[in-house]
Amino acid sequence: MKVKDFLMRGALRAIAGSLILMGFLTCVVTAEASADTGRHPEANQVVVGAYIENIQGLDLQTNSFMADLYVWMRWMDPALKPYSSIEIMNPYESWAMTATPLTEEPVEQPDGSLYYAYRYQGPFSSKFQLSKFPFGEQLLRIQLEDQALEAGQVQYVLDTDPISLDPELTMPGYDIGEPTIDVRNVLYATTFGDYNSTTDDVYSRITITIPVTHPFWATALKVLLPILLVVVTASLIFQIPPGLIEARIGLGITALLTLVAMQWSALSELPDGGYLVMLDVLYILSFVFVLTTLIQSLMTSWRARSGDEAGAIVIDERSMIIDLAIFLSLTGAVLWIYLR
Repeated sequence: MKVKDFLMRGALRAIAGSLILMGFLTCVVTAEASADTGRHPEANQVVVGAYIENIQGLDLQTNSFMADLYVWMRWMDPALKPYSSIEIMNPYESWAMTATPLTEEPVEQPDGSLYYAYRYQGPFSSKFQLSKFPFGEQLLRIQLEDQALEAGQVQYVLDTDPISLDPELTMPGYDIGEPTIDVRNVLYATTFGDYNSTTDDVYSRITITIPVTHPFWATALKVLLPILLVVVTASLIFQIPPGLIEARIGLGITALLTLVAMQWSALSELPDGGYLVMLDVLYILSFVFVLTTLIQSLMTSWRARSGDEAGAIVIDERSMIIDLAIFLSLTGAVLWIYLR
């Protein structure tokens, strides 16, 4: 019995010792991981990162959006002052842009580097790709660049966790994708009129990209369903007796006017462009459909007046099915071509 108790106590001590050792090792690993949470900058490097606080006021007509974000930087050389020369490269309205420093002077970090951060608030310009409107992904870009030091003098590099979004950030009418940030060298093929400059000046540029998209099904219901309803309504022309030509024309004209009003409303937020967006093509198909039904209904009405009303009714029934089938097929082809 004593031997059994001795063995039990020994086993419990071994288990307790193992748990203590595992806890100690876990603390050491956690401490080492927390001590290295950021990238250590080299001599002429500036480590950068960004935090997106808010996005609002996306305006497709002016290719602009409002954003609120934080940008931080760390560097080793006290002679460098990147915070004094970094600038926004794509402001929409410079007078409305604010850059608020979080500290008056750079703050020294435990690894010897210097830390500085800005909060940028204001409108930014970003050229949107609208060919797939009302679908498609829009890229909201924010670009920063050093206006004084070339890439050979200062090189921006990304932090270990360089960009993130506020977890509560939302945009009404849009889904926000995963943001990215990258740094690349930009060549300016000009001297800017400076005799001391060369034509191969290269600067380090930071680009923050935030993808946003319209929710697909909600947008499809709001935009495509009304078009389909008007088209189906216009196809009912063939259900009106051929002799009632005035009623047929009235229904077709009403459908055309409805489509014109819907197109004007749906595309009013877009800038004047030299190309057709996907929604333009869908409306053009709808216009052609209504005009085709009007022409066909007039032809069958005249046939009925000439005495062949039964033949006119048969043609109307076939025309309704064929026209709707062609319209739906062409609409599906347009959606496939633009959204593939």
